Amino acid sequence: MPVRDLDELEELFYWCTDKGNTLVINVPPDKTGRIRENEADAVISLGRRLKIQKNKPLPKNGTFISFAAGASASSVYQSDHLHYGAQMAVDGGMQTRWASEDSLPELVIQLNEKDRFNKISIFEYCDVKSSADGFSNVRINRIQSYTIDIWKDTSWNTIYTIDEPMGDCKVIRFPRYYQTSKIRLKVLRSTAPPSIYEFNVIDFKEK
Repeated sequence: MPVRDLDELEELFYWCTDKGNTLVINVPPDKTGRIRENEADAVISLGRRLKIQKNKPLPKNGTFISFAAGASASSVYQSDHLHYGAQMAVDGGMQTRWASEDSLPELVIQLNEKDRFNKISIFEYCDVKSSADGFSNVRINRIQSYTIDIWKDTSWNTIYTIDEPMGDCKVIRFPRYYQTSKIRLKVLRSTAPPSIYEFNVIDFKEK
């Protein structure tokens, strides 16, 4: 059975444990009573990446400088801004999402240009289909190619571009800090109108 990517597990850990809650990782034993090797490896890798130590505080994510920020989009599903508007991508909730009606939309988030960031995490809404085993599901990304741009002087400057599916949770770590008054997700190719649960711009300090 496939497991979630390590980046997604890390971000879900931060989300779930931020207020003292726990992350349920769902690794039940198989028919032989053993934990599957690939699932055990994923949990061990997550612990190592987070540097979790006994009797030490749990690691935390950085400062979300995009939380509740002003947001706009070039397209909103059925023009329903109340339920699918751009603000849903920065409201801090995984139960809400921005949804586009067009296949190649843009999402723009306003930032305080005095704040700096070196990390972005994006949770994409995916289509789901059943696997051949009749038990597990396969999640299919809609966004296949995109750029991340920041406003500098009087124009957009691309700081990240990729020509591959976004993934359930895309984490982009930059080797330097950026500052800008607004940031843009520009979709270049998709298989269906894109939708984003959360677009997080983060000032992350390595522990």
